[in-house]
Amino acid sequence: MDFNLSDSDRSWQTKAKQFARELPVAPEASIVVARAARAGLVDRRVDLLSAAVAIEAVAWESAVAAIVLAMHTSVVCGLDDASLVNGEMVGALALSSEDVPSSEAGRLSGRASWVAPLTKKALAIVGVRGAQGLEAVAVPLDRPGVATEPMACAGLRGLVCGSVRFDGAAFTAAGPTTPFMSRGRVLLAAAGIGMGGRALHEALNVARGHTGRGAGGEQTVQGLLADAATELEAARMLLWKAASSRDLSLSDASMAKLLSTEATQRAVARATQVVGVDSFRSGHIIEQLAQDVRALELFAGRTEALREAVAADVLPS
Repeated sequence: MDFNLSDSDRSWQTKAKQFARELPVAPEASIVVARAARAGLVDRRVDLLSAAVAIEAVAWESAVAAIVLAMHTSVVCGLDDASLVNGEMVGALALSSEDVPSSEAGRLSGRASWVAPLTKKALAIVGVRGAQGLEAVAVPLDRPGVATEPMACAGLRGLVCGSVRFDGAAFTAAGPTTPFMSRGRVLLAAAGIGMGGRALHEALNVARGHTGRGAGGEQTVQGLLADAATELEAARMLLWKAASSRDLSLSDASMAKLLSTEATQRAVARATQVVGVDSFRSGHIIEQLAQDVRALELFAGRTEALREAVAADVLPS
């Protein structure tokens, strides 16, 4: 495997960095998607690795924007819909399989939990029990028969999550759920690595004395930073492997998200130790990341579900 980024990958990375710097502090999903479309970061034919490095770059500046873009891209790549590509509609995912609506005579009824981003301008991918098992359908959230139930989130300022109730809502078949979920897991893994990288950067600044209270020479601090850097780099390599696969499997995507989530959570925890009491100050970047990182544990497969997907593939039957 070639571990070097192509010129196309780097071009997406550069565009993403500039795009992220110009975002509001807590951007709404519709703003993120519309601006991403104008910046050339929405393309249904995009190479998944290019999308992943772009989302990692966005997460450095805004975890919210990175997660919105990850879910939007997951939907865009699976649907031929101009309104998604030009940024008029936001691609959303039903992130939990606990509540699965049913379909009858081309209409959808029931409840889907943990849909995000939850906005009237969203086109949501929802899993439905069908003859072939769980199947994906696309449902605009501004249509008759659709009622949203927003929830206040503990992190990710600007992102609205919640449940959606369907009462005879029209939908469009979108094929199996696995491709949407696999892309979502890979791209959320990329968002996680970007968040972890930002946490490590802030800790390194303190350790090197950039803020006047570093302790970079202490072996304990060096160990914390070295472990965080090593785990994030390992997670990035696993992510790139999955994103570069010609036939992305749910197992590879789950491995990438599993390692990224755990590496990022530990990076934020270690950064908290290095930065110290300042990280407890409201509005501090480490405090924000500590709130936001919890979403990785829940969105597009909790840790238990990720482990089940990996085990089903690698363990002998």
